Parts: sequence; structure tokens; C-alpha cells
Amino acid sequence: MDSKLYENREIVAVTGDGTNDGPALKKADVGFAMGIAGTDVAKEASDIILTDDNFTSIVKAVMWGRNVYDSISKFLQFQLTVNVVAIIVAFTGACIVNVSFMISLNASFTLRNTHYVILIT
Repeated sequence: MDSKLYENREIVAVTGDGTNDGPALKKADVGFAMGIAGTDVAKEASDIILTDDNFTSIVKAVMWGRNVYDSISKFLQFQLTVNVVAIIVAFTGACIVNVSFMISLNASFTLRNTHYVILIT
């Protein structure tokens, strides 16, 4: 487990079912233990227990995890973009309202008061 993979920040996953696999399961980033054939020591040391003892479950879990990660990153990118545009539009609108107030009412509507306009919009 103390290999060069750790220095490159790679993720290490280990599967095990016996008592002797406990330390490796504990030290790995992700430890998979077998639910049917695995010992209690391996189950306690692992992060994920495969209830059906099938290695294709690991592939399915990785595919689902990557899909969830991609969906969350796309949502965050969309949400941040929308929020930045909303702030720019609100600030621009506040500046335009500021100029129109100063022209039409000849009032002293300064930039320190624009935050009220931003809160209203």
C-alpha cells in the first residue's frame, strides 16, 4: 500500500474476504469486503460490503458514482453561471436606475444606496 501510487494521488481500492485482508482493507482508500463469504474482520475493516459477492457490482458502483459526480459538477457549473449573470444584471440594473433617478428627480441617489435596489430586484 505504500507504493508510488500514493504519491501521485491515485485512488487505491482493495477487495478481500479473509482475516488477513483486514489491514489492507483498512489502509486502502476504498475497501470492498465480500458479504457472504467474508469474515467479520474483513467486513469491519472495509468501507463497502458486497452483499452478493459479485465483482460486477464494483463496476456498476463505479459507473453510478461517476455518473453522480458528473451530474453534480454540471449542476454546480450551471448554478454558478446563473448566479453570476444574475448579480451582473442586478448591478447593471441598479446603476441604470441610479442614473435615471438622478436625471429625472435630480436626487442624490448615490452608489451606496444601490444595494437596496439590488435587494428589491
